[in-house]
Amino acid sequence: MSAERGAAPPDLIRLDFENLDARETLRTTWANEELILVQSVLGHVHEGHGIFRGRRYPNTTMDDIVRALRLEPVALQGARQSLIDSVRAYARSAMLGNAYQALVDDTGEPLLGMSTLRFISADPHDVLRGLYLGGLRDDPDIRLEVERERGITIGGGASYYVDFERMVELGYSADELARGEWGDRIAELTEQGVVVEPRESGRPSVHYQYIRHRRGPGASDDAAIVCAGMLWGVGTALGVFLADAVDTLEKYVPRYSDQDERIALEIEAQFGDLRMDRSHVKQLIALAAATDGDGPDIPDSSLRHLLSIDRRTDLCPVEAHLLAVMGTPAPSIGLGHDRVPSGSFYALLRRRIEEMGR
Repeated sequence: MSAERGAAPPDLIRLDFENLDARETLRTTWANEELILVQSVLGHVHEGHGIFRGRRYPNTTMDDIVRALRLEPVALQGARQSLIDSVRAYARSAMLGNAYQALVDDTGEPLLGMSTLRFISADPHDVLRGLYLGGLRDDPDIRLEVERERGITIGGGASYYVDFERMVELGYSADELARGEWGDRIAELTEQGVVVEPRESGRPSVHYQYIRHRRGPGASDDAAIVCAGMLWGVGTALGVFLADAVDTLEKYVPRYSDQDERIALEIEAQFGDLRMDRSHVKQLIALAAATDGDGPDIPDSSLRHLLSIDRRTDLCPVEAHLLAVMGTPAPSIGLGHDRVPSGSFYALLRRRIEEMGR
């Protein structure tokens, strides 16, 4: 069925993974690096990057990637879920006042396997605030409110269970769903059997697929992390980063749901010292928006890019972001796919914050 719907050839998938693995070193364990790189291959397949050299295979799924690499889907999904569970467990410990100043789990292992988090001291309550902000900033309804209130366009969407067999049968493609404007047609897609209920997720043809509601330039994870830190401290920046990581990892887990948003809502309901509300979420959404005039000056790094070590400086972008927030001098590194210089990016964000405060 994967070949019939236009999935990428397995030999090209394997070659792209090998190239990525040889070129990239991430600030995490090798086991976790593998969990992240397989999703990066999917991005290359969809966009025609890497070894695919402009040839795109938009109907390829994570299952196709994992099987082409001869990995076990259930085991890989479980390993990704365990990373999310460690973030959720930290949040619950923080709400109870039992979390460490370092971002480590109960066994002393750093969250996401990122060794830097062993050495950074952060107020766990600030981390909770960042998880709250980061978990809600992608909510399409809140984004739409920001667009209307500020007269800007961001765009957005959500992930749904999609029956790929039915999708192809009706002449749709995953690329159309991810890039079009379907906000007013979700009910129609559901009636057609393209979007299905979660209880049908066990069928082999059903996959978790992003469907764009509204077109727009989007938002920058880098900007959200840095602006949160500049406004509310390094712990809040770390929380936003962790929420973004959860949002990436949850794209291939045993049971799909918006886990970053669920963590945020749990914090909103149970953490009595939050001292934040939806107005702060909207503020961060506006600051992190990639407006049409910004071009490549606003990078939007994937989790792989955020953790990828610049061997010239031995810094990864997340570390550079945290140093900028803390006011610690650091060399400039390239950010995102366009390798935007970090120094000019931070200066732009400082101007944004200053202008918004006027």
